[in-house]
Amino acid sequence: MATSFKYSLLIAVFMIISACEPLAYNPTPVAVVITNQPTATVPPTNTPTPTITRTPFPTETPNFTATPTAFPCDDTEGQIVPFAQNASEVAGGENLRFNVYLPPCYQQSGARFPYVILLHGLSYREQQWEDLGMIDALNTGIFDGSIAPMVLIMPYLGNFGQVNQFPPDPSYETHILEELLPLLERNFCLWQNREYRAIGGISRGGFWAYTIGMRYPDIFGIIGGHSAFFSGDTVSIPPPFNPLELAVDDDTLASANLRMYLDNGASDSSGPSQQIFSSRLTANGIPHTYVVHPVGEHNNDYWSEHVAEYLAFYGETWETQYSNLPSCANPSP
Repeated sequence: MATSFKYSLLIAVFMIISACEPLAYNPTPVAVVITNQPTATVPPTNTPTPTITRTPFPTETPNFTATPTAFPCDDTEGQIVPFAQNASEVAGGENLRFNVYLPPCYQQSGARFPYVILLHGLSYREQQWEDLGMIDALNTGIFDGSIAPMVLIMPYLGNFGQVNQFPPDPSYETHILEELLPLLERNFCLWQNREYRAIGGISRGGFWAYTIGMRYPDIFGIIGGHSAFFSGDTVSIPPPFNPLELAVDDDTLASANLRMYLDNGASDSSGPSQQIFSSRLTANGIPHTYVVHPVGEHNNDYWSEHVAEYLAFYGETWETQYSNLPSCANPSP
C-alpha cells in the first residue's frame, strides 16, 4: 500500500518549503508535494516566499500490481448502515446522527477492521462523502486489493459542530471522544489501536480532525485534512485548540509520531491557511504530506476527483487481505 500511495502522488513534482511563513498565497500551475521528509535547514529570515525545487517526472513505471483481495464471502460491495437517531447529551439533545460503511463480508469475516472517522464540510451533511463517490471508490479498491478493507464513520456536524466551543465547555470534540467513539467500539468489530484509527475531514471537518487528532495522538495516529480551513483567530479558537498554534508545539508533535496529510487545489480558499500550517510543521521538522493540485476550488468537484487518494493515504500501512486482520473473537490488539 505504501508503494501505491507514494507513486500515486508522483503525478506531482517535489517542493521543499522554507521555514519562513509566506506573506501571500501564490498558487502554482503545477501540482506540488511536500513529502514526509522535512528539511532540517532553516533558511534566512529575510526569505519571504517558499523556494520551489522542480524534479523531473520518474522515467520508469512503478512496479506495482494490486493483488485481488481473497474475500471470505461472495459479496463484492460493502453496505451503509444509517444511525438516523443519535441524541447527543453533550450537544443538549441535538441529533448528531451518523452513517457507517461496513466493508464486504464484514460479518462473515469475523475480523476486526481499521476505521476512519470522516467529517463533512460546513453547509453539507453526513451524506457528502457518499455524494463524492467515496463508497464506490472504496468498494472498487477493496475488491482489487489496492485499498485496505476498512470501516468508515461519517458523522453529522449539526449546529453543534459549527460552534467554536472547546473543553471544559461542551464541545464537538467532547461528543467525538466521549460519545461517538465508545458507541462505535461497543457495537462494531474495530481495531482499537491508534495506528488503525484515523480521523479526517473536509473544510470545517478538517479543522475538527486536526484539532482533535493533534491533541490526542494516543487515540488517533492518522489525520487527514482535505481543504481544511484553519483560522489565525486565537480569541475564538484559543491556542491550545488551534491547529496553527499546535503546529509550533514541536516538543509535543515530535514525540506524537502522527501520519498527517493535507491537500487543496491551487484556487482553493483554504490554501493560505493550509500553506501556513504546513510551513510551521516544516520549520519544526514535523513529518507530513501536503499536496497542492494545479486545478481545484473549494467544492465537491475538487474533492470527488481525489477520494481514491484520500483512501490510499488512510490505508497506506493497513492490511489489504482479510486473512491478516485480527479476530473479532479476541480483544483488540
